[in-house]
Amino acid sequence: MLPIVEMRYAYFGQSGWRSEASRDKAVLFDADRLAERFRLFRSLALASLADQSDGNFHFALLTSEDLPADHLALLREAVGDTLGDRGSVHARGPGVAGDIFRQIRQGIMAERPDSHALEVVLDDDDALAKDFLADLGQSARLALARPTPARDYMFFSHSRGVSMVIEEDGSLNFYLRESPYNNQGLALLAPVASRQNIYLISHKKLAWNHPSLVINDMQFHYLRTIHADNDSAGKYDRSKPLKPVHRRQMRDRFPLLRAFIADQHARKQG
Repeated sequence: MLPIVEMRYAYFGQSGWRSEASRDKAVLFDADRLAERFRLFRSLALASLADQSDGNFHFALLTSEDLPADHLALLREAVGDTLGDRGSVHARGPGVAGDIFRQIRQGIMAERPDSHALEVVLDDDDALAKDFLADLGQSARLALARPTPARDYMFFSHSRGVSMVIEEDGSLNFYLRESPYNNQGLALLAPVASRQNIYLISHKKLAWNHPSLVINDMQFHYLRTIHADNDSAGKYDRSKPLKPVHRRQMRDRFPLLRAFIADQHARKQG
């Protein structure tokens, strides 16, 4: 089965919860906003995909057909340089993101013999741990060997991660995050032709409506970035700062942080 990492990037369309920016093209495509989103995308999300211990995956980025042409070219260049033919950028008109991703998934899988695909959500300012896809593959193979009665699909919720807060002065603080059925760390195993899509469900109601497994092996599986321009409400618990042992684990599981922290420090100083 092939993991497909799906991302919305400045997409002007429907995809469940929508931020104010996603409703206003002038805000969504503001040059300064796009520049900062691209910085975070390239240094966090895209870097985390380059760091994956298992390189057998496809990255599908959905953006707006009205995205400024120079920024679209920048996106395609970054994805191509980093992932080669393992990545694709799809500029589409307004629509339902889940329906579009379902079409993209079927196109990616059309020439493959796989019976199932693994869909993974990744926001453009977040990151996956270096072995996220390798671990997910193991969980999916176990799930295939133990079918769920009356359902042919399974969701996986990786509940533990790190909240990285970019403060107003540019400094960084890190907090423990434990959140089952959180959008970060969410994945779906389904037949290639399934009507299911990870963007067509409410993750807050997932446990009530869908078969699922919550995975908490006390490892950090994702990095959630919280900053002034978050498209969604970035909740975190300041009473749960990372302890030294957590910081060591974080540095090991997110190699990209060394360069990002150095760059952030330079930006703060400069």
